[in-house]
Amino acid sequence: MTSNPNYKDILQDDDFIRWRLTDDSELGAYWETCLREHPAMKEPFERAVREFSKIRLNREQLSDIEFQRLRQRIQDSVARANGRKRFRRLIQTAAAVAACIAVAAGFSVYFLQSRPESPALPSCDIIVGENLEDEDIYLITGAETTSFTKDIRVQMDEHGLAVVQEAEGGKTTQIATKTAAMNKMVVPYGKRSQLELSDGTKVWINSGSTLEFPATFTENTRTVHLTGEIYVEVAEDRKRPFLIRTADFQIKVYGTKFNVTAYRDQPVQSVVLVEGQVGVAVSDREEATLQPNERLTYCEKQVSRETVDVAKYTSWKDGYLVLKQTPIADVLKLMERYYNLSFDIHDHVDLQAVTCTGKIYLSDNLDNVMKTISLLSSTRYTREDRQIYIDMNPLK
Repeated sequence: MTSNPNYKDILQDDDFIRWRLTDDSELGAYWETCLREHPAMKEPFERAVREFSKIRLNREQLSDIEFQRLRQRIQDSVARANGRKRFRRLIQTAAAVAACIAVAAGFSVYFLQSRPESPALPSCDIIVGENLEDEDIYLITGAETTSFTKDIRVQMDEHGLAVVQEAEGGKTTQIATKTAAMNKMVVPYGKRSQLELSDGTKVWINSGSTLEFPATFTENTRTVHLTGEIYVEVAEDRKRPFLIRTADFQIKVYGTKFNVTAYRDQPVQSVVLVEGQVGVAVSDREEATLQPNERLTYCEKQVSRETVDVAKYTSWKDGYLVLKQTPIADVLKLMERYYNLSFDIHDHVDLQAVTCTGKIYLSDNLDNVMKTISLLSSTRYTREDRQIYIDMNPLK
């Protein structure tokens, strides 16, 4: 370590990494001596500490005994390590044991950035993916279809006028609709959008979803039709219940916040209630009433309900995912939807044993997102143009 390093140099220093991971008292004393003898190091050193804190071992997922065993394993392994390359591998091994590294948004970790990348070649232990061509969002109003290349925010007024604002400072478009007609918004993979209905109800529409809705609500009920996933904040109206109809559900509410997942290609359909109360009718079964923090699922004609952490099911609307020991196969399916990707997952790769726990920010930078997943799962990610490779055994 030089006497005048920048914070990136410190982040890549083996002694610094070991100290932050193990709280070794001798290393702590070493850094105190360095700072005392080289005052110019203080500012970059403090920044390195702040940046490293964005990568943390999350003790909430481990018992005290498991955490102490993990710490001892790191310490023992570091003592045997020779060279920086070996130590980086040990960090990945520890992450695989704990499955609990959380990575902050946009921070791809200098350990990965400084490691030389070599082109990945497909093998039985490598998942191959492809970044597909972008598709447009379609807003269908009667006989008129309008397409948008970016995410959109649509606001319907009481006269049937749709005001469409494109994301990232895009243009604003006004579309006149017929009040009695149903409109349709088609949001493809790789896109997400928002809709405010004429009654003030707010709807977040996830990737790969289609929502049918009227320009204005003129009946005794407020009814929309869904294929895919939405998060809804229903404007209260005790005289007119709000109904969401899917292939398997009918959800009845008056004013509340909840998430509905009803993709046709997924076996599990669900309703997660955040606030208020909803009634869910499945086929010819009696309507079930959900309370906040409850999730009702319908799978293979079986209905079940459980208490859940709602953030796991609703955080997508705020631009991030909360993962808790989620199999990487399920994570990659989410990435297919959010970023319009296609992965060829081999049946003989034991993907259920590889899990991710932490937070993934759904940024516009696909490489940052995929590198975060590789850290959370102790796999290795590389990309060549539109081809994506995930090495399930990067330490061999």
